Amino acid sequence: MSVSEDCFPPRIVGLTGGIASGKSSVRRWLMEHGGLTGLNADELVAELIEVDGEGWRQLRVWLDSAFFSSNGQLDKPMLRREIFSDTRLRHRVESCLHPLVLAAIRERVATMPASKQRPMLIEVPLLFEAGWQVFFNKVILISAADDVCLSRLRVRDGVTEEEARLSIKSQIPLARKRQWADYVIDNSAKWPETVIQLKKLQKELDTIVAMS
Repeated sequence: MSVSEDCFPPRIVGLTGGIASGKSSVRRWLMEHGGLTGLNADELVAELIEVDGEGWRQLRVWLDSAFFSSNGQLDKPMLRREIFSDTRLRHRVESCLHPLVLAAIRERVATMPASKQRPMLIEVPLLFEAGWQVFFNKVILISAADDVCLSRLRVRDGVTEEEARLSIKSQIPLARKRQWADYVIDNSAKWPETVIQLKKLQKELDTIVAMS
């Protein structure tokens, strides 16, 4: 991976994984027990698509009015269902929102103290799909078996098995992502087994700042 002016500082670490693999749980653990700071790209998306947000304004221009309520709120569950079954729509929404999210991340990173800063985790569900691995010096992948992700997704989002499978299928297979990541955490089993891996990862992440 080549380093350019577009890359984040070494202490900024990308965190990604398959849908329902446990990315947010890992980020929260590392923040609470490892003293790391963190940022969730999905939370930035939520801000951008609120009424009058920059993302909302762009989507409002071309997205069908059926996706919006009478008070202008974006029907996020409806949009979620549609983008997982309509590849063309998904790509158009992503091409609209991804640049805005990346700009928002850069803005947050720019406000961080420049020296002796602990590693900062940027959780980006579609990091590899968006091609953002080029911006990070290191990328952590949270992986889990397909059947585990499927079960978790159905419980978490209350979706049907078909909807859950479509969601998983819309992303790059974890087997390929594992080849690209610098660190891989297997979150298929019980949480205590994941924590053992995270404690080792925590020590490795500390060396990133020490060497930068």
